[in-house]
Amino acid sequence: MEFKVEVAKNGENTLLFNGKYIYSKYNPSKDAEKFIENEVDFDAKGYLLVGLGLGYHLESLLNLAPNKNILLLLLDIEEMNIFKKHSRDKQIICQKNVKLIKAGDKIQDYLDYQVILPNVWLKAISENHPYFTILEDIKIRQMSYNSTAQLLKSNFLSNIQNRNLYVNGLKNTFENKSACLVSGGPSLNETVKWLQKAKNKTFILSVGSSLKTLLMHDVVPDAIIITDPSINVVKQIEDSRYKGLLFYLSTANNEMSKKHDGPKILLFQQGYFLAEQYVLKNESPLMETGGSVATTAISLIEYLGFKKLFLFGQDLGFKGKRTHSNTSTSGIEIAESFNFRKILSNNGEMINTTPNLSTYHRWIERKARKSKMKIFNTAKDGAKIENVPMIKQDIFVEYLQSLSDCQFKQVLENKLKN
Repeated sequence: MEFKVEVAKNGENTLLFNGKYIYSKYNPSKDAEKFIENEVDFDAKGYLLVGLGLGYHLESLLNLAPNKNILLLLLDIEEMNIFKKHSRDKQIICQKNVKLIKAGDKIQDYLDYQVILPNVWLKAISENHPYFTILEDIKIRQMSYNSTAQLLKSNFLSNIQNRNLYVNGLKNTFENKSACLVSGGPSLNETVKWLQKAKNKTFILSVGSSLKTLLMHDVVPDAIIITDPSINVVKQIEDSRYKGLLFYLSTANNEMSKKHDGPKILLFQQGYFLAEQYVLKNESPLMETGGSVATTAISLIEYLGFKKLFLFGQDLGFKGKRTHSNTSTSGIEIAESFNFRKILSNNGEMINTTPNLSTYHRWIERKARKSKMKIFNTAKDGAKIENVPMIKQDIFVEYLQSLSDCQFKQVLENKLKN
């Protein structure tokens, strides 16, 4: 890794790391000060600051929160030498409330602190850096939350006023049963027909964007799940005539939840303050969301007690530019200029993926590793997922034939009435 110190336009030192400017080329300390002012949460227990550099971010954080504990994560062994040689205040790392975290330390132990991560550090380190994946997951969650914070709050406050049902009494309802989770990846173009034989054999849970695809193929899911806060999700259910069960996140779009003409079960997510406070009163469980509707759905299916889960349309990657199945309401094409990552597919080829999909991929691998539920994938051309084996159509159909019928929707509705 390469550090280079230059003199900025205002005469202060500024820093390049692996060719990326960590601070402004014009006024680096002011640039760092503005970033910290915009990021800091004064109610946080403490702060985990990523990257020391020349110390400008640390200095600003100490000025704003002099009495809070600050954990400082060094990303490279050379950082301290650069800091000692070129910083304007070498004593700030000696403050009693500043603790250094070095390579090899588990930063997972400190994630109850607010993580302050200048995005440029993430761009400057390589994907092979030992902290890259966890830092990327954190940054994607932060950016998603920051861009929708007010929308999340307004949706939440509206949704809790609905005539909602809760999942409290549904834990382990379907022990020894199997479920299918239907997402909108490109493989659903081929595998949707498998589901025509799965009705009443497995519980079919569809993400909202795949509902109309299923209905076009005469497959009515036992339930759908929607988590997106944006108004765009209304189109996932409007004109569908679907009146079945809806699971929806507490921050999902409130216009969508009002529009749905059928039973609604409200889910509360880990890590969202208003949701965590609300469940203290109604004792509803908190769901691990993983950042996407599909990962939230996997947590829900696990909570309901299913022993096996079959993933449909969970590609986590794609050939060409098309990210979703042809009829998915979330389908987009990504521009040729996009800098795709590559990932190994189930058929042995390398396919395209994106940072967001990489985050969900890692989450599913962790879930499959820890869960008692056995997870299978049907996406032949999708990304290979560790501990989630591929299953072919003939084996899946043969398995369905071994299962007894179950009226899943009716079972849930009966339990919710009690």
